[in-house]
Amino acid sequence: MKKVIAVLAILIALLLVAGFVFVLFFLEEPDDTIMVENPASQSQEGQAQLNVPKEVVTKADELEALDAYTQFNRDTVGWLKVPGTDINNCVLQSYDNAVYLRTNEKREYDVYGCYFADWECSVGTREEFSPNTVIYGHSDLKDNPEGPRFSQLFKFTDPEFAKETPVISFSTLEGGFMEWEVFAVFYTEKTFDYISAQPEGGVDQLAKTCQEKSLYNYDVTVGPEDNILTLSTCTIKYGAQDNSHRFVVMARLLPDGVESPATAQINAGSPAEAEEPEEPAEPAA
Repeated sequence: MKKVIAVLAILIALLLVAGFVFVLFFLEEPDDTIMVENPASQSQEGQAQLNVPKEVVTKADELEALDAYTQFNRDTVGWLKVPGTDINNCVLQSYDNAVYLRTNEKREYDVYGCYFADWECSVGTREEFSPNTVIYGHSDLKDNPEGPRFSQLFKFTDPEFAKETPVISFSTLEGGFMEWEVFAVFYTEKTFDYISAQPEGGVDQLAKTCQEKSLYNYDVTVGPEDNILTLSTCTIKYGAQDNSHRFVVMARLLPDGVESPATAQINAGSPAEAEEPEEPAEPAA
């Protein structure tokens, strides 16, 4: 009996030592990371944790953070960054566009939701992308370029910002770091089908129509074999109660190895606006 008790005591002591070593070496929080518990896993053993750099700056940072979010939330499909804005976060995608309307990337309730790709779009390698990849995000319904989430897209209404921001990045683990060249910035009614993953008539025809709507003339040609990226958000340009219009930024995927332009070659005023006849003068009273 004494031998059995001694053996059990030794086993218990070994387990305690092993547990201490595990906590010391494996659960110590690194100095350069933020640890966030996964709220969807709080009742499960071995809670998932989000382990991302404090600030995503470089290309390598984007892919590292993307990998962390993908392990944390399997709906993560890419990382979106718009230089000069606070848009610098992961993009989610689910079976229904309503899933992430009020849920953020950490699976928490959030009135501003998160950035999410249209459920019909294919996202992956360069070859796997849909002709038109659509990403949605909320604005603050003030068209405030300093607001949260896609409110920051309204910075493109400033011609100087548009010139200084010729490309955005949307990267995936499968395709790596990818840059997209902006070719159109415009307001549109929802009745205009700019969100089809497979645009009728091809992406070149869709791009041509969008360039006609654009606030600026971008010196960018979109061909039928190009892939385009569409960022869409709400706007109150046509009234605070209006829900029939959207503000959109579109870009084309730059070929692998092609150096991105330093500035955008644009002219204020869209082609359509340039062709519109002047309104007749009011008759003198």
